[in-house]
Amino acid sequence: MTSKNKLNCLSSKDISLREKILGWYDKNGRHSLPWKNQSIYLIWISEIMLQQTQVKTVIPYFKKFKKKFPTLKKLIRADLDSILNSWSGLGYYRRAKNIYEACKIIDKEYKGIFPKSYEEILKLPGIGRTTAGAISTFSGLGSYSILDANVRRFLIRVYDLDIKESNIESILWKKSEELLCKKRSSDFIQAYMDIGSLICRISDPKCSLCPANENCLGKKNIDNKLIIKPTKIKKSKLNLWTLVISDKHGKYYLEKISINKLWDGLYSSPIFLCQEDLETWAKAHNLINQLDKGVRKFNHKLSHYDICFSVMSCNLDANKNISLLDDNWYNLSEINKGVPKFQFKAVESIS
Repeated sequence: MTSKNKLNCLSSKDISLREKILGWYDKNGRHSLPWKNQSIYLIWISEIMLQQTQVKTVIPYFKKFKKKFPTLKKLIRADLDSILNSWSGLGYYRRAKNIYEACKIIDKEYKGIFPKSYEEILKLPGIGRTTAGAISTFSGLGSYSILDANVRRFLIRVYDLDIKESNIESILWKKSEELLCKKRSSDFIQAYMDIGSLICRISDPKCSLCPANENCLGKKNIDNKLIIKPTKIKKSKLNLWTLVISDKHGKYYLEKISINKLWDGLYSSPIFLCQEDLETWAKAHNLINQLDKGVRKFNHKLSHYDICFSVMSCNLDANKNISLLDDNWYNLSEINKGVPKFQFKAVESIS
């Protein structure tokens, strides 16, 4: 079936909806995002950062990353620690590791040049159908639709779809692809995402401002699909202890985290499962008599964990006979390694 015939298969309402979506985007869309009209390399970085993370959160991290690694060539030369350092605080660190692994593939298989086809992009680590479609479309390689959480929610509501259908994903992809305006595919998928995040929100949707308001079947549904509650993730509770060790120069002793894969590859103060383990470690390193007896606590929330950290500390004098590696001391404002947010919370808790 030709593209023209496919267009003719669309109902007049769908054609009207497509035009309304683009009209809304022209007037209200986010046209000045820092990754817009950038190289395919930077579009890739932005799309990886935007996985499971809001635009407003990503913007400062993207700008920092771009400043440190302005070109793909420079990123390919970077080690994992340096990449994780630029990712510190953004979370979901597996994404940074996927970037590192992808760089090795690009360097070896594509001679340092980012792949130029949707199919090749899709094969890179950490990239699925939606991410590959966004990268390809925004960089002008073709016209591909997407189905992120925002688009999924928008389509479910507009077409009053049953999310319990066994083939709901296939239905949603078909709808997303049918609606796509190939003449303005880049603008259209950005409009999709903008409407989903700014208007057709999870809760308190702004239906009166939505370009699909007249077309939306979900708003008339007595089951009220206007409010689609996300599946609640059952969080695990975790209690951890950490020992913040500082010296008179304001440096902190950090080591690569090995206790939990959540922070695999990142650096922090030593972490323990209980106070007894902490004190045993301190004794083995000649620190037991220098521990501050006070214990501070703070909570740290992750997507799948609620963590309660108990913090002990010690500040070392230069003449103390301690048993710690000399090259594990860092100034937190200058460190070129990945450091999780909780490390800064731990330091702040003892200040």
